[in-house]
Amino acid sequence: MPLAEDHSEKLISSQPASHVDCRRAVSAAYYAAFHLISAAIARQVSPPEPIGLRGRSQRALEHSAMKSAMSRFLTTESVGKLVEQIRVPCVFSQDIAMIAKTFGELQDERHLADYDVVDFEGKVGLPWASNNLDKAKLVFTAWGRVQSSDEARLFLASIMFGNKWAK
Repeated sequence: MPLAEDHSEKLISSQPASHVDCRRAVSAAYYAAFHLISAAIARQVSPPEPIGLRGRSQRALEHSAMKSAMSRFLTTESVGKLVEQIRVPCVFSQDIAMIAKTFGELQDERHLADYDVVDFEGKVGLPWASNNLDKAKLVFTAWGRVQSSDEARLFLASIMFGNKWAK
């Protein structure tokens, strides 16, 4: 289990978990998913040497741009449009669609956790934190199943290059 995911579980397992603990757990769960995908991208586009290159590649990724690029993998229709645009074969993957959808949801919830101090909707609490931690675990499980597939490689490249493929 990744460190951030393990940290999230510890935060909410202490009873009673405070709102601060729940917020930190959700933020850590999102960052665990973010680092899972960004590290995979860096490994795909950067050699291990010179030392530090992969880290710089990973730091070049932008959260909102990643979410936007992932939206191309949510439906069979959006994957079909991407294939037409870039002329690289790819089939729709339920796992990748779930990763893309869940990443976006976790990002939105991280924004609530980190920036919405008022919580007008009254979402912040242990059930909310547990649900988001479960979502992050699903991302890791699904990624484990697909990470060596051609669809996963195209998914990572699409995140890295975003709209630049339209050229």
